[in-house]
Amino acid sequence: MKEVINDLPGPIKRQAYRILREIELAGSMILAVKGGAKAQGFVLGIDCCDGLTSERCEELASHFDSVVEQRLRSLTLGL
Repeated sequence: MKEVINDLPGPIKRQAYRILREIELAGSMILAVKGGAKAQGFVLGIDCCDGLTSERCEELASHFDSVVEQRLRSLTLGL
């Protein structure tokens, strides 16, 4: 589902990939949740400054949420 990120403007895309990588590499549940909070703040900032439409921000937030959920699930299972 990275296609949500692929067509973002350059600076937004680069930061989104950094945050995604941080979440995907989180070594603990706390770090994964912190990455998710960072992602939500990032999306909120983009929305507040009208960097993307509200719909796109919702898609991006949903994508970050699903990545956090996957990482938490993996950590819970010890993967």
